[in-house]
Amino acid sequence: MTTRTPEHYAILGIRPDAPDAEIKRRYRALMREVHPDANSNDPAANRKAARINAAYEILGDQAKRRAYDALHGTAPARPLTQKERDKQYAVWAEADNWEDIVAANVPGKRPAHKHNPPPEIEPLEVEVSMAELNAAPRVKRMIKVTNHCSCTLKGDVSTSEPWVWGPIGAFTVAPGETAEFEIEVVARKVTFPGLSRVQFVTREWTGTVPVKITGYEPKARRHVRPTDSAFVPSRRRRTMRQF
Repeated sequence: MTTRTPEHYAILGIRPDAPDAEIKRRYRALMREVHPDANSNDPAANRKAARINAAYEILGDQAKRRAYDALHGTAPARPLTQKERDKQYAVWAEADNWEDIVAANVPGKRPAHKHNPPPEIEPLEVEVSMAELNAAPRVKRMIKVTNHCSCTLKGDVSTSEPWVWGPIGAFTVAPGETAEFEIEVVARKVTFPGLSRVQFVTREWTGTVPVKITGYEPKARRHVRPTDSAFVPSRRRRTMRQF
């Protein structure tokens, strides 16, 4: 069973896979043959030239040609630019079955990548005791991120509180590699209840490591006993001189 050549290609007498340069050469050759100025005795010259012009108007424009090929199942493989896609969609929109054309030629949205297995963070939580902060102005800890997936892990890392100093900005972990991130807890900047976090964010994955200050005990408030007297004497009393 032979496949019918689309009309515009048949008018120019070329194959659907013909390169652009061949289409242009064929158009010029045909126009020299059928141009009305050179064929004044041919009453059909105007009609022939109009058909050739109409065919070349579509096939001579890459975006329009791709849209035309999509309608007839002969689309080339070169990817379109954004401008060409806009023209292609405009041609498709004029067809009655434009929804079927778009469904057949526009690929569906690619599902988001999932790390398999997901990245591993060690430790899962960082704890710094008040005893350590009293003994040193800064306490250091190390966080490791291991990429078990075959893709490259790329994203940003940040801390949530100013008393945790550490990695801020972009990070990259190659497949099968482990990256280390050092953080410092600055004693003089710690605010209580002493909770912070280090967060790793990529397009497909988010990892969070809580940072906690342990051993903190708030000072007990002095309890003032109530009194029925309307006047509470001062603690400091002056000694009156005896005359």
